[in-house]
Amino acid sequence: MEIRNLIIGMDIGRKESQICYYEKGTQDAVSAPVKVGSARSAFPTVLSRIPDTGEWHYGLEAEFFAEQKNGVLIDQLYDLCADGNSCFVDGEEYSGGDLLAVFLQKALTMLGVTDPERQVDGMMITVPFLTKPFVRAIRTAYEKLSIPRSRGYLQDYKESFYFHTLYQKPEIWTRKVGLFHFSEEDVTFASLNLNHKTRPVTAVVDEGKTLHLSADLQERDAEFRGMIEDSLRDELYSSIFLMGEAFDKAWAIRSTALLCRGKRRVFFCDNLFARGACFAAREKVDERTLKGYLYLGSDLIRYNVGMEMKINGAPAYYPLVTAGVNWYETEKECEFLLDDMTELIFVVSEMEDGKRNRYSMALPGLPERPPKTTRLRLHMEYDSPGRCQIDVEDLGFGEMFPSSGKTWHETMEG
Repeated sequence: MEIRNLIIGMDIGRKESQICYYEKGTQDAVSAPVKVGSARSAFPTVLSRIPDTGEWHYGLEAEFFAEQKNGVLIDQLYDLCADGNSCFVDGEEYSGGDLLAVFLQKALTMLGVTDPERQVDGMMITVPFLTKPFVRAIRTAYEKLSIPRSRGYLQDYKESFYFHTLYQKPEIWTRKVGLFHFSEEDVTFASLNLNHKTRPVTAVVDEGKTLHLSADLQERDAEFRGMIEDSLRDELYSSIFLMGEAFDKAWAIRSTALLCRGKRRVFFCDNLFARGACFAAREKVDERTLKGYLYLGSDLIRYNVGMEMKINGAPAYYPLVTAGVNWYETEKECEFLLDDMTELIFVVSEMEDGKRNRYSMALPGLPERPPKTTRLRLHMEYDSPGRCQIDVEDLGFGEMFPSSGKTWHETMEG
């Protein structure tokens, strides 16, 4: 079997999804068409299963076979993943992660991928917002496809906007960069801001307003023009990106003229998030083009967590969590021996100013034992940028001091 070292970005939206792959010849992210010879790259985020054969279909095929062969149409795939729910298909229960694995496996056939473990060097999935259930669903899907955690990534739309922008020519992002995203009858605004006074250069995506557009095209043009004035104001933007089929220059006459004012570059990109995901996967796999930049997203953990302990008999600081990584990428487990303490003390320091605070976790009911004869297992996992779940288990100390079986749980917020 041919081994293809593919780098893939996939946008999974509530209604539609897209796939891009990194083309090494052009050094660009290219959209995969839904079928050979078609210019269409977006396909419905749906699955269907034919009861008689148990055969699965995705996208346009899923809708067709559900109608023609009385297949079970699963059009709530996105919501199942986002909410952590499950559903029954032909009497079998499937979690969002189970269904997402089927959806990904089918969608990857667009690129000729039949063995993701061997053919995929890196894959980034991007979604509008990341919830803990969605993270779990994506991790489950990657695991079922045998894509290890070191090659299976995830991020939200804002981070994909950041990667897409910084993989463009530098003149595109010399100043602020704006994004108007049209989704059905709504349009949202976001802006990318770079602070070149810091080292590394820090980047922030700020969310703006959301506007529901009128059905009347003249009113829609006037409404969008007003949104542009309100969003851009008098600030300097080097470029503006437009995304979404609801935008059309046929009705956006006055608003398009305003977008282009002040020598702003204006681009329409119908696959911005999938391309941004593909560039992000490329960055993580082997490019490292943006090593001088740090994206300060809303999913970023902004403080360090560690413990002060003795290592080889000498006092030392043992890091557990390092600031500057996304909450869903952070998980820590370790084992250690207690000296003469009956509680755990965590040292928490801010990423920006380094200010340190101490956080104590009581261990009620911990058996009394001589120093260094109590072994504990510590597991830390985040469910949001500012909330860490801490679990501790008493492992005892061999046959001399068996485990009590006690466990403790703490939620550390900051």
